[in-house]
Amino acid sequence: GRAIASASCQLFAGLYPHILKPESRKYGYIWGVYVEPPHRRQGLAKKLTLCAIDHLKSLNCTRVILHASPPGKPVYSSLGFSESNEMRLDLL
Repeated sequence: GRAIASASCQLFAGLYPHILKPESRKYGYIWGVYVEPPHRRQGLAKKLTLCAIDHLKSLNCTRVILHASPPGKPVYSSLGFSESNEMRLDLL
């Protein structure tokens, strides 16, 4: 009766001008993929990510974006995501 894993996805509103064709820049974003520590390394994160990808495909997304934690990178790489890093400067 308790959740042991979760994932979220949504359409990415983006920063692109509205003059671009929506079908060429319809991005989906996956975030919040989490598995409780005792249940890790059983393929749950991979299954949840695949479900999110399938949902975004059903919305006709042309690209899926996510920001992976270091332990999550191998999961996403195995699904075909290209590896990249995001650098950020918080001003508050």
